Amino acid sequence: MALTCPRCGTDVPNEAQYCPYCSMPKPKRGFAVAAEAKPEETKRTEQTTPAVAFRSSNKDLKLSRPPKTLRRLRLPVVSVAALVALLSVGAYIFVVPLVYSEEAEPKIILSALDTLKRMPSNEAGLTIDARLMRDLETSRRVRNLVSYQGWTVRPINGTKTKVLMAFSYQEVGDVNQRAEWIADLTSITFIPQTELAAAVVNR
Repeated sequence: MALTCPRCGTDVPNEAQYCPYCSMPKPKRGFAVAAEAKPEETKRTEQTTPAVAFRSSNKDLKLSRPPKTLRRLRLPVVSVAALVALLSVGAYIFVVPLVYSEEAEPKIILSALDTLKRMPSNEAGLTIDARLMRDLETSRRVRNLVSYQGWTVRPINGTKTKVLMAFSYQEVGDVNQRAEWIADLTSITFIPQTELAAAVVNR
């Protein structure tokens, strides 16, 4: 009676110890038993292996795709970034010029300051600038002078037609000598704001 080799399917004599075609050794329980057992093992392997490979490939495909949440968030994030950029450009175009428009032209300010400095003081033959510089030199000579700032100009909030002009110096004992005027750049007039400013102006 011929049996079947479980490896190659060749008919093998019952008394043979090896398959005449593939040289497979005779199993302990014989070729007939091996032929019955082998197809079941092969069937289980064929059923199991593709399933694992299929699950593995599905997992890879899922990982390669961006999550749905990220895809939904992508559009709003881009929209917000575009809105921020637009607001920044708008602020630069419209707000910045308004801020700078609150300051008068430097040439106009310098011209007005020069006019104030050349105006006659309360002492004959001395301009306001010469009068204040003389007081400053006197303070230095008697060693009362601690520091001085000289002439300074500051803008006044809310207007670009008026500025604050001042001449100041510091003396011993925390005495601050300061002459201040509000300068109207339109009419080129100067209004004293401190006692020193009013004292040196020619009346």
